[in-house]
Amino acid sequence: MSLKIASALLLGLSLASAAATQSASEANVREFFNGQQMLVTYREGGPVYGTFFTLQVHFCRSGRYITFGESRKHTVLDNVQVNRFTDQGTWTLGSLQGQMILKYVSISGQPNIVAVNVAPSGRVSLGDGGISVVRQGPAQCPR
Repeated sequence: MSLKIASALLLGLSLASAAATQSASEANVREFFNGQQMLVTYREGGPVYGTFFTLQVHFCRSGRYITFGESRKHTVLDNVQVNRFTDQGTWTLGSLQGQMILKYVSISGQPNIVAVNVAPSGRVSLGDGGISVVRQGPAQCPR
């Protein structure tokens, strides 16, 4: 009986430690984004006719974000189609089924989530690793 109690206590301690580590990790990731301007790059589609996205995202300490983006796509006629866009809304970190997520909601009302991955080296990436995130300095946010 005491072995079961000791096992249960040990399991409880390791679960609490894992939860504390996740919370610490979430806090570190929050600080990674909070008040920072990020260069976010990714590709959708194939290597020849896919679309390459470059975003400057300002993660404001207020929980708002502002994005200035550009997409580039090579067409069948070997032209480059460039589109520029802006977006803004709110952002927050959380977890979903044990996975840390970045949730952002555009002012249009469109909610989105993307997985946040932290490598042992501390490098942060989004999604399945195909979304690169690089800090660019302090965010330029309205007061």
